[in-house]
Amino acid sequence: MSLSGFSIKKPVTTIMIFLAFSLIGVISLTRLPVELYPDISFGQISIIVNIRGGIPPTEVESMVSRPIEEAVSSVSRMEKLMSISKEGEATVILSFERGLNMQLAAMEVREKFAKVKEKLPKEAEKPIIAQFSQTDVPIVIIAVTSRKRTTEELRRIVDEDIKERLKRVQGVANVEVGGGRERKILIEADKKALVRYGVSINTLISALGSSNLN
Repeated sequence: MSLSGFSIKKPVTTIMIFLAFSLIGVISLTRLPVELYPDISFGQISIIVNIRGGIPPTEVESMVSRPIEEAVSSVSRMEKLMSISKEGEATVILSFERGLNMQLAAMEVREKFAKVKEKLPKEAEKPIIAQFSQTDVPIVIIAVTSRKRTTEELRRIVDEDIKERLKRVQGVANVEVGGGRERKILIEADKKALVRYGVSINTLISALGSSNLN
């Protein structure tokens, strides 16, 4: 029996089938997620470690970046490994093959990193293992300027007030702060006083480094 003959002989059944397909279409349409960009992974995982005390880039590389590179270099299906060492910050970027399940790759990276985590300097803060994708591109960029306040004061206000308020907004996943200058304390050592008390410059630096906490 042809489709047209079936429709003529059984109109009620035809209408019910049509209504069923229409209902499925309406339900699918209302539940279909809408995104500005397609969910395309960049295929990269970044390990970011901040170090207190203003450690110079050379020491950051030898004490943090290089051990992390050695620990994660054996991750499977990794195409490229790159590290960036800056004053007080180490970033290790892993690039993977296209089409790889990045959730599984992130789990393996965490397992490899856990083996070297305890060997990092005590000044190292809690590491961030981030998986970037197309949807992680910032949607809002805000610039803060002032004619009355210094760059250190602006940075403090943004870190302590603006950032925390934005993070509490519903739907906001993360807020990052860049630029400005963080407040620092410069210490000048009195050479005569060090000799008088029998304290070496290295001992003074170690004491300051161990007490350099928020």
